[in-house]
Amino acid sequence: MSIAAKLLPLRSWIARNPVGRRLSRRLLIWFSVFSLVPLIATNTVGYMQSQRIIESLVYRYLHALAEVEARHVQDQVQRQQGALELIASGNEFLGAGALAMSGGAAGEMGEIATHDAVHDYFVAKLEELSGFDALRMYSKKGRVLVTAVRAGTLRPDVAGASQPGFFVLASRSTHEPPRFHVVVALRRRGQVVGYMGGIIESSRLQAFLEIPPHLAGSVHSIIVDEFGRPLFVSDPAMGVDYMRPHPISVQPGGRAAHGRYQDRFGAQVIASSASVLGTPWTFVTEVPESAALGPLRTLRRTSAILEAVFVLLLALAAWFVARSIVTPVRKLAAAARRVAAGDMSARVDVHEADEVGELGAAFNEMTVALAQASASVKQLHQQQIERAQQLATVGELAAGVAHEIKNPVVGISNGLDLVQRRLGSDPVISPIMDEMTRQIARIDAAVKDLLSFARPSTPTLAPVDPRRIVERALRLVEPGAANAGLHVDVKCQPNMPVALLDEELITQALVNVLVNAVQATAAGGKIIVRARATDHTVEFSVSDTGRGITPEDLAHIYKPFFTTRHSGTGLGLSITRDTVERHGGRMQAQSRLGRGSTFTITLPLERVPAPEAADTEVTV
Repeated sequence: MSIAAKLLPLRSWIARNPVGRRLSRRLLIWFSVFSLVPLIATNTVGYMQSQRIIESLVYRYLHALAEVEARHVQDQVQRQQGALELIASGNEFLGAGALAMSGGAAGEMGEIATHDAVHDYFVAKLEELSGFDALRMYSKKGRVLVTAVRAGTLRPDVAGASQPGFFVLASRSTHEPPRFHVVVALRRRGQVVGYMGGIIESSRLQAFLEIPPHLAGSVHSIIVDEFGRPLFVSDPAMGVDYMRPHPISVQPGGRAAHGRYQDRFGAQVIASSASVLGTPWTFVTEVPESAALGPLRTLRRTSAILEAVFVLLLALAAWFVARSIVTPVRKLAAAARRVAAGDMSARVDVHEADEVGELGAAFNEMTVALAQASASVKQLHQQQIERAQQLATVGELAAGVAHEIKNPVVGISNGLDLVQRRLGSDPVISPIMDEMTRQIARIDAAVKDLLSFARPSTPTLAPVDPRRIVERALRLVEPGAANAGLHVDVKCQPNMPVALLDEELITQALVNVLVNAVQATAAGGKIIVRARATDHTVEFSVSDTGRGITPEDLAHIYKPFFTTRHSGTGLGLSITRDTVERHGGRMQAQSRLGRGSTFTITLPLERVPAPEAADTEVTV
């Protein structure tokens, strides 16, 4: 039976059991992490290191071949150039012939060194100089005087002479294979009277340089000129375009010592190069990547096959392990879904004594505890609902009562003021009237706080300078602070941006915090008011040197009606935090008992264009 047929039951089981599918996937991942991943990582690192070492050896081997062959080419060029110089050096016959055929006075020797005599001389020398296809004599201006050609070798229309001392390329204006010249000077009586040159056809350059078609194995050799164009290719089957630069010359960084590229047939090639001294040439050795790294790639394929087999075995092992434990887990998942649906009587049968059995027992214990807790939560939830309904009713009643009390209190306050003006200054009645006025003011403040808490107003945002809020709040609190013998410092950041805020609500919130600071600070103490802006927020903070707040009370200061003083409603901080939060901000409190407190109001900053204003640093 095939592997695919064996896996069909596994696929159908996974399709029917999503829990098993997830568990199998996790087990496979765990097995992979702890066994397969290290194996693959080790093989990959080993392969990469092996490839790097082998490639390094190949490059070194190719470079060594290129250097040896470059010196060999240099020696061959120098040897052939030396052979021509040996013929031309002190040869009165050739010197007189060049001078005579150029129109100069060559004497008796000039009469002997005629065109035909020089031609016959060159023909004889071609037999000695087997590497050249033709010999030529040139005038000092490069005009061809005599040409002797080896039979069946030289193409017509060969270009004129070049400067002596260079082994140079002939005309490269076409895509035809190049020709080469070795040129030496002809002298008579110490003066240059012409040139002698040897011509080599491209087809015979391999024999001229004595380079084999393959240096070693499948290693090919190529010679390129200073422009990267090929001059010589050892293997004619490689094919060559003599006008297109060789790929090694267009590698990053110019003609690099090493290169990797595709040949004209699309095969990947590894190459190295070395300069031929005395010429503007570069000798290139290259080998197909398949030949150099073939055994390594065979090893990689074998390793990949073994890893694939290991993955299959690992998947089968994970499936068998998952199948042995997925059934109780599936029952446990079904029971958990029943509990999630509200059935607290769901239980699982525990038969195994392993970890899965312990999990089932723990699940049963959990459902029992959850049923008890659910009953308690329902009871507490019902109590909270009843309490919330009671508070809502009390809040509505309190708001109604406060509204009904407000108008009579205003009337009583006005009546007391009128009575006090009519009675004038009476040492007995005036103190009583003053105390009644203060108590009426307390009632009015409590009614206002209760209305603000029960019916909070929606912020009306408008552009406002945060410094103006500080200034308004200080004007309201400054008299009380002065009477209490307190020193107030105000520090506003220069160039604060105009922000979108409800000026009245934020001013009242800051006043509430300042009033608390004044009431909590003894005479001689200090209050510091700060205002600053960041890229996204505007921040007000009030710090005092008062008695501080205990950690226990600090957790309850924002609760409605919570107060540690004998006067006040305990709604100030609750209303203040509600105002800040309805602006999208937050309020924070820090306090150290006996050292003082700091309240910080942070509001989101929505910048709007503002008129320029002078920087302020105010001390009150």
